Amino acid sequence: MKQFKIFVSSVIKEFEEERINLKTFIESEKLLKRYFDVFIFEDLPAKSEAAEKIYIREVSKSNILILLLGKDYGDVGTDGLSPIEREFSHAVEKKLNILVYIKNVNIKQRNNRVVALINRIKDPKNGFIYKSFANKNDLEDAVYSSLLEFLIKKGIVKNAPFDLSICIEATYDNIDEGLVKEFLKNRALKQKVGIPKISVKDFLIRTISVLQEEDSFLKPTCTAILFFCDNPQKFIPQSSIKIARYRGNTRIEFIDSREIFGPFYKMLDEVEIFFRRNTRLASKIVEFKRVDIPEYPFEAIREAIINAMAHRDYSREGANVQIDIFDDRIEVTSPGRLLPGLDIKNLEGIHETRNKKICEIFHETKDMERFGTGIGKMKTYMVNYGLKHPEFREQGDFFKVTFYGPGDKILDLVPSIPEERQTDLKKLGLNERQIEALRMMLNEGKMMTNSLYQQMFSVSRRTALRDLAGLVENGQIRAVGVGKGVKYEVL
Repeated sequence: MKQFKIFVSSVIKEFEEERINLKTFIESEKLLKRYFDVFIFEDLPAKSEAAEKIYIREVSKSNILILLLGKDYGDVGTDGLSPIEREFSHAVEKKLNILVYIKNVNIKQRNNRVVALINRIKDPKNGFIYKSFANKNDLEDAVYSSLLEFLIKKGIVKNAPFDLSICIEATYDNIDEGLVKEFLKNRALKQKVGIPKISVKDFLIRTISVLQEEDSFLKPTCTAILFFCDNPQKFIPQSSIKIARYRGNTRIEFIDSREIFGPFYKMLDEVEIFFRRNTRLASKIVEFKRVDIPEYPFEAIREAIINAMAHRDYSREGANVQIDIFDDRIEVTSPGRLLPGLDIKNLEGIHETRNKKICEIFHETKDMERFGTGIGKMKTYMVNYGLKHPEFREQGDFFKVTFYGPGDKILDLVPSIPEERQTDLKKLGLNERQIEALRMMLNEGKMMTNSLYQQMFSVSRRTALRDLAGLVENGQIRAVGVGKGVKYEVL
């Protein structure tokens, strides 16, 4: 049996849908369902017993009364009161916790008795808690907030930030120690330190503090689950990442899309695979080097994604980090506005977050700096690459970073390409004929054949075949077709 019982009071006909939705929400939400049972009159079988006796008895057996008020007062009994006012008065007498939710309607449509009841509830000296709502989502958010506050006051739930809170329903068995060991190797490599000679459990408890004791059991925090559980979305569904590639510059037609699941570092790897599959890679021969030119510096995009994962508002359970790739730009959107006191025009060098522990774990592998350098790094990566500064803005309750691409001028980015994306063709052992043929194929878009190669360089068929086979072997071109009809195209 659960600890607390909720009685939902309202005019049934007016709030029929809200009553059923609210019961379903409370008894399926992963935290609330552990502590609350919900009574609504509709659940009772038909009985000869007077309805008034039933609902008064059920109010008496409850700990919390949720009262929904709108336009209608309901049918009046011989005492001059409707069931909602009778239930409310009985809850006051029994000193129940009373939570009132008032639907936004035109005041002229409200029954005068409802107006009088609302005025009584709003009178500060009576001390009632009331909130307004416009729709189903508003009501669920308001009820969740009030019931969470109730549990915190009872000492059942600690009033801790999301990333420091124990992950409801998770146990230590949900921690994948293999993921922790991979993390330790990566941490040792990035920090240039040794792997600590302690157990995985001790590392999680003593070094990074992502396990807590509850009822004599070790329980993982939300941070531990996000990084070290192979399926964190089972417990924190909003932690997945949605990514899409659109045709053109609008959200009309998908080319590719997916939702990415898994622990944080695995998701970052999956995002990079999707990103490279859905952005352009141009190539050009410059002197004796082949230069491969990605459309964007992925380092800048990765920085924005890590910032979104680390700083987002995880209380927004229905919202995910979203990455949208268009022909002309990439947008990275995360739930939650900037924290109070932060200025969208002056973010560089400011380090303030709602998820400090998540940031600390990213710091351990040097994927995030401690001093608010993320914004500056994104700008630097883009400008050094020959592209515009990213744009930062708030859009409703979301924070968005937009990266603008090179468009048709992608080949102009050649001077910005680092050495590791340049291939010295002479060091591959290619001769001048092969380099010139590759230049014409890459820079001028020519399709090469054996016959054309012979004509261009005045060589025999055997020499042309040997040169072209060398280009294939070195991974610069590939053969398409068979026999005399074979053609060659660049990779």
